[in-house]
Amino acid sequence: MDLNEFFYDNPDEQPLERMVPDGGYCGILRSVALIGDSLDSGEMEIVYPEGKNNYIDKYEYSWFSYFGRVTHNEIRHFCRGGMTTREYVETYANSFSFWDKSKACNAYIITLGINDISHIINGDYEFGSIDDIDLNDYHNNKKTYAGYYGTIIQRYREISPRCRIFMAISLQESTPTRLPYIQKQQELLRQLAKLFDLTYVMDFFQYGPVIDEAFEKKFHLNGHMSPAGYLLKGRLFTSYIDYVIRHNLDDFAQIAMLGAPIHDPKYVW
Repeated sequence: MDLNEFFYDNPDEQPLERMVPDGGYCGILRSVALIGDSLDSGEMEIVYPEGKNNYIDKYEYSWFSYFGRVTHNEIRHFCRGGMTTREYVETYANSFSFWDKSKACNAYIITLGINDISHIINGDYEFGSIDDIDLNDYHNNKKTYAGYYGTIIQRYREISPRCRIFMAISLQESTPTRLPYIQKQQELLRQLAKLFDLTYVMDFFQYGPVIDEAFEKKFHLNGHMSPAGYLLKGRLFTSYIDYVIRHNLDDFAQIAMLGAPIHDPKYVW
């Protein structure tokens, strides 16, 4: 028996080097919530002949629905078109009781940042830094992208203390004005992964496909993704999370004990 057929074990493996069509080790998460925007809610964009745009969230076509189907995990869409970290923290999560303990999950995927960058460029609020986060009381976090992002992590750790958190850096794009902010996002998320334990960065900017004209022609429907594009994104996320789990097995040895009254002190908890 070749164990490598069932568990790809290469210390030099790079993220997304190996795609997993069957969900891979993502299946051990069991309950997962997604905090995201239109590119996570399966939003379709229609442009009428007169130039008017119309948008609709089609959750059954979101990449996360694909993730749920192939992994057989329970999934929760905590996302909507146009979402930012600021709106999520200040209004959206409360209005739908997403902080409620009854909706706690073993893992959370956070993808917010695309719309935040637009607001930051417009001067609506600042990007901020890791110093905007008060580890003792999230109520004191500053009203910046960094502060809001930290609040999201802290509030979900409040209802699911040992949950695993996966943070995504945006796919690579060619817009010059946005590039410096994506680079700052890379730095911030890596700092957050050091600040909070059991927190992982998925860098699609470095390892994912480039959003260029050829990519858009195949996988976009106007300014958003097509159904095929969202399915592709689902395979990318599923494969990246599988990679994270396989390269951090000790961190996931006791994920089954989340919410249970006992755990083994010999293993990561």
